[in-house]
Amino acid sequence: MAPDESRNAVKNPTLGAEVSILLQREILSGTFLPGSPLREVPLSERYGASRQTIREALRSLADMGLVELHARRGARIPTLSPRRAQEIYTLRALLEPFALRMALVEGRIRSAERERIENAFTEMERCAARDDIPALIEADMAFHWELSSSCGHAMLLDYLKRLQNATRQSLVHMKVYGSDAEGEVESHSPILHAVRARNAEGAATTMRDHINAHGQRLLMKLLEQSGEVEA
Repeated sequence: MAPDESRNAVKNPTLGAEVSILLQREILSGTFLPGSPLREVPLSERYGASRQTIREALRSLADMGLVELHARRGARIPTLSPRRAQEIYTLRALLEPFALRMALVEGRIRSAERERIENAFTEMERCAARDDIPALIEADMAFHWELSSSCGHAMLLDYLKRLQNATRQSLVHMKVYGSDAEGEVESHSPILHAVRARNAEGAATTMRDHINAHGQRLLMKLLEQSGEVEA
């Protein structure tokens, strides 16, 4: 194992969950770029784990939307087309504000829900302060989930859970292509302020604007990478 990879070795090579966490962090930090193959033997050597453990970890990450598994080509980091990115963010811009507005209008965000939202925002602040990108991505997603999850609409929440996998993939691209120019904490602050004020319309509007702005930045970067627009 190369010296710079020794820190990635798992303490217990039989634990696929530990390998999954290590690999997830490296994917989310951009160590493995979109489109990169994830071959079992190099990964086994990198993490000091068996190929069976690597396969378990890859299946787990595939369930999260961070890895694609192909019968003949093996595993790889998904790529994201401009159209796919646009679909993800336009759908989120419709559904998440709707869920948040419903939760506020129906009075479903009470003290316990507000505490979870505040805690999720505080975790984003902590992750941003220590520049922990993988943890920041998960904190970002947790904050959005807490804002939506009080709506009480089971079918909507089921779909939002599935959308989170696509969102994880898009957030990886945002970090890789540097399209998240606006600070994570600052970009979410207006949403939190509106929720604190119990302003349903304001919260929905700021949520929609936030998602659209991030989606547009990612879309432009993807178009630049594909050569469809000039950088």
